[in-house]
Amino acid sequence: MTGHKDSVLKKKFWVCLLVLGTSSVSVQLIMIREVMSTFGGNELVIGLVLGVWLLFTGLGSALGVPVAKRASPEKALFAGHILVGVLPFFQVAAVRALPLLWVRGEMLGLTPAIFSSTLILIPYCLVAGGMLPIAGTLLKGEDTTSRVYIADTMGDIAGGLLFSLVLVYTLSHWDSLIVLGMLNLLAGAMMTSYAGLPVLVLLGLVMAATRPLDMSTLSLRFPGQELILHKNTPFAQLTISRTGGQLNVLQDAIPLYSTGDLDMESVAHLPLCQIKQGANILLIAGGVFGTIEEIARHRPKRVDYIELDPAILKLDKLIDKSLSHSFVKVHVGDGRLFVKQARTKYDAVIVDLPDPENAQLNRFYSLEFFREVKSILTDHGVLAFTLVGAENYLEEKGLAVNRSVYAALENTFRHILVFPGTTHYYLASDAPLTADIAGVLTRRKIVTRRLVDYELPSMTDPFRMDILRRLLIEEKVPPNRDLSPSAFRHLLDMWLKKSESPKMLQYVMFVSILAFALLACRRDLLRFTVMTSGYAGMAFELSLLLLFQVIYGYVYLRICIFVTLFMIGSALGAYASGRLKKDTSWQVLAADSALIALAALACIATIAGIGAKARISLFAMQYIVIPSLIFLAASAAGCQFSAISRMARGTGAEITGRLYMADLAGAACGTILTGLLFLPKIGIMGVMASVLMLKGLSLGLNAWRKK
Repeated sequence: MTGHKDSVLKKKFWVCLLVLGTSSVSVQLIMIREVMSTFGGNELVIGLVLGVWLLFTGLGSALGVPVAKRASPEKALFAGHILVGVLPFFQVAAVRALPLLWVRGEMLGLTPAIFSSTLILIPYCLVAGGMLPIAGTLLKGEDTTSRVYIADTMGDIAGGLLFSLVLVYTLSHWDSLIVLGMLNLLAGAMMTSYAGLPVLVLLGLVMAATRPLDMSTLSLRFPGQELILHKNTPFAQLTISRTGGQLNVLQDAIPLYSTGDLDMESVAHLPLCQIKQGANILLIAGGVFGTIEEIARHRPKRVDYIELDPAILKLDKLIDKSLSHSFVKVHVGDGRLFVKQARTKYDAVIVDLPDPENAQLNRFYSLEFFREVKSILTDHGVLAFTLVGAENYLEEKGLAVNRSVYAALENTFRHILVFPGTTHYYLASDAPLTADIAGVLTRRKIVTRRLVDYELPSMTDPFRMDILRRLLIEEKVPPNRDLSPSAFRHLLDMWLKKSESPKMLQYVMFVSILAFALLACRRDLLRFTVMTSGYAGMAFELSLLLLFQVIYGYVYLRICIFVTLFMIGSALGAYASGRLKKDTSWQVLAADSALIALAALACIATIAGIGAKARISLFAMQYIVIPSLIFLAASAAGCQFSAISRMARGTGAEITGRLYMADLAGAACGTILTGLLFLPKIGIMGVMASVLMLKGLSLGLNAWRKK
């Protein structure tokens, strides 16, 4: 009888943590995307949400310990699954309604992002974290914490794959929450008697009936606009709205295009007036929003149009139907990767992307990218792109962005023209460039609606152009690089300044996270070791993913595979720890040593990967080196967590709660400090140096403790 009861409890344990891990990761990804859409999506916001999530999930695991001691685990988990299934609907609705609290059109800064996101995320994170030690009490025997870690990580793997490969392609965020809510209600059904089933059935019916609330809550984010279409893609949320007779296309609530927008005249005509008609042109993004129609007026021989998100290409049917031109060849993928692999020589490369407001976009404004573009340009070929500008006065941070990119161009091309305005239009070539755009357009009998009569007189004013050029070269600055993304860093600073977010608030956030991490250790060497490994694991993951993107471009499925590989490594490392015959102290020292060695290897891989050109080298980096480093770093961290869980003193719930808090506090530090401070300022090498220092300290203290 006892054996049967233990078997039932074991099934409940696995179902609980697999469902919890699946729903937690999926909801986390949904909330990151929702908050990005509300606050204009940059990596500061992403890091903030993920950091808050990890911090309060860790705190929840510690707070779950006293509940595990006093309450019936089945009753507590029954309530937990209901809350985990229901709370995300309120969270998403609250995030979408946040714009109603501010003046319409106001730029929301870091202060409202921190406080509103924290308040919205706290309830779910505390509940989900608290369920971890409670679930562990369903098991009997030793090594409870290690089994919780393995089961939770397997649920995380399932959740990451479910959302990234299925839900994001097929369902809206709201419908995804309904699926996840039903999954939690089913798990809750295993934790209760027949008396609790009517409550679960009622909640399931209510969840299914909330589908109409999806568009209703979305409309709160776009007051005064009629929503025509809203679609999830792996890369963003696309929205088409109508304001009067105007159609608007928005990506993560950031305007991409509005009917009547004529900016594409400058994007197309400035570079194409530098070259002959009948040219081969590479257009990176923006084509369906009128740019191809303007390019067509120069009678190109061929236009290769590359777009990352195939959903954007489908918008062509609603706008200009420009993809029907016979000279247009459409490619779906990453523009940087396309340039790296291109075998065609182009007369013009036009980059129609937003400013370098994250590490992903920064890759298109770096010294390395400019050199790659130059290698596929003809002798008279021209590169064109835009950057943040100002009509008259360019403030300090905006000037710093432009200077870092201009310095990168100076290191690559002989001739550079910058046309001033609210947007700066850059042209770069090894051949001489002309500012007589109006003359070329006249000779080609091209009539513009706004460019010639309204914009060119100011843009091509020699006095204004000379002032801007002198501003850009008067101070020597390092060029913007892939691994030292100074343009991205300056743009983040500019966002903070424009949104009137106190710079001090950013540092307060960093210090608060460090203080929480230290509190999670509380002069306990074992927890300090776990915390540093949590930091190291996240630092490895973020740095190596950035390295992959720099070398190969943004490949959505490959990045999903790498993140999944990291979680698999964590689970297998924890499982292997319990099977190794070596004592736990030896495992802790070996894991620290392994992480130190892997950090050194990551530095070597970074140097080798950036300079790699041979096919065999690129193949080895893509399929062997980067995946191996990610997997081995995660395995070492997972092995160490499991070993320490067997060394720690206390009940299973106490050990689980304390170690999870330390691990997630370290991961939060790794997310926020690495993603928002170290990578933009000191690059991958600097991040790996921080790992070497932390794990070196951990190794030294553990070796001294063993003696």
